[in-house]
Amino acid sequence: MSNNLFTKISRRYYLKKYKGIWGFKEYLAQNDIQNPKLIEMYDEYFKRYGAWIGVKAQFAGIPCFPHEFYGVFISGGTIIGKNVVIFQHVTIGSNTISDSKNPGCPTIGNNVYIGAGAKIIGNITLGDNCRIGANAIVYEDMSPHSVALQASTRIIQKTNLDNRFFGGKNGKLVYYNDGDWIEVKNTE
Repeated sequence: MSNNLFTKISRRYYLKKYKGIWGFKEYLAQNDIQNPKLIEMYDEYFKRYGAWIGVKAQFAGIPCFPHEFYGVFISGGTIIGKNVVIFQHVTIGSNTISDSKNPGCPTIGNNVYIGAGAKIIGNITLGDNCRIGANAIVYEDMSPHSVALQASTRIIQKTNLDNRFFGGKNGKLVYYNDGDWIEVKNTE
């Protein structure tokens, strides 16, 4: 039996035994499981979504993920309350720079709504019933019933913008055009 097939069968067994990923996560966290195979199975579940949720992250209830776990990152030391809504591409991360203002992990209250692409970083507390707007970056405490919004977008009019995507391929400068990489011709 291949290792990949073994992992799939084992993951199904554990997910069924512990009534889903949240039960499996709690089993691993509460029993301080250090078994690399079980941790790998847990991590692989979220990798399918390009996501990572730390085994030691604490949840008072199962959050609502309207778009599943796509791009979600939740640091292992995070504490999250009940009825929290977390949209896609959200980062709830620890600040690991010891001499910074808020090193550590966030604590998020109950009934918090976190919009797509939001970032919540560091040892901060978000009170109950807060709302974090899409793409907002929160790095300081929020009192209950607060809203965090991204700064409004500025639109600057330009002319003749070249938005081609350039890269290197086989030692040559190329740009992407309609599914192909086109070599930049030297005009000198």
